[in-house]
Amino acid sequence: MIRQFLKEINGINFIDIGSSGSLDAKWKRLEPYINLTGFDPNAAECERMTALPHQFRRLQYLPYAISGDAGRYTLYKTNSIYCYSLLRPNMEWLRRFSYSDLFESAGEEQVDTLRLSDVDTLKDKDIDIIKLDAQGMELPIISNTGSILDKSFFVETETGFLENYIGETTYAQMDTFMRSKGFLLFDINSNHRITRNNLFKEVSTDHAQILWCEATWLKDYVSLIKNGNLEPGDISREKAMKVLIIYALQGCLDFGFELAQLFNQLNLIDHNELKALENKNNWLFEAAPKPTKKLNVMNKVFRLLPASVRKEISVQADLASKQKHLFR
Repeated sequence: MIRQFLKEINGINFIDIGSSGSLDAKWKRLEPYINLTGFDPNAAECERMTALPHQFRRLQYLPYAISGDAGRYTLYKTNSIYCYSLLRPNMEWLRRFSYSDLFESAGEEQVDTLRLSDVDTLKDKDIDIIKLDAQGMELPIISNTGSILDKSFFVETETGFLENYIGETTYAQMDTFMRSKGFLLFDINSNHRITRNNLFKEVSTDHAQILWCEATWLKDYVSLIKNGNLEPGDISREKAMKVLIIYALQGCLDFGFELAQLFNQLNLIDHNELKALENKNNWLFEAAPKPTKKLNVMNKVFRLLPASVRKEISVQADLASKQKHLFR
């Protein structure tokens, strides 16, 4: 059934803010259906990513600095390109940790910023997914999207629990805002533990402090309709199909089926389609190979690395996979 829905839609509209690196591997199976618009204030990085091989349905990277307000701001450059921000790194705090060298200053640059709602190519576009990795600017950005957030149903943010940047909006603030917009926290990856910068910094531990998390927020159409905060006519059949496709990809079958029942009541999917979704096999894209024990261990180790390091490894691995074998 999900495969049938994929044939009917006109692509999934995906915004990636702070798009240095590649999309997470979980999106790979859906790549041929994604219309990706990525943003990064570094023009050279946008050119590099545009030149990478890809399978996206449509792709554009825009060298815009996205913030909560349109204006001229200071971009704080750091030793790691993945730590650039419109906020100054909180070095008094960060130097207490073993990865602080990534945030040390590498210069400053004046940049013009835009609100997401001001980007011409996004106007009147029905956005489905928003991914935010904006180094402390997530809440100002997401709260100034105009109708973009109202139309989307899947939001992924990388948010600090504490002020790693001066003035950073934290996870607690993001949680309050997202719930007010009808989104549920559905998944959280809080494996970003960083050791203190002392003689025990190289000691392997599962109990170093968690500094940030990756959170996934899904729109709760059931509550929005029930409470009168969304009119049934505001959801199209195509949007309903996209929701079910993404929730199938994420493995959210229980939530997906609850929404399928709602969409059937709203005449967005018919009785036969709902009946087909009672079979869990009809939620599959394809038969995925079962991961080996060795790969599971590697995955756990990989997730313990800082996001900036994981991104760089992913980029280099993707590039390497496209090259000819050295001994062929």
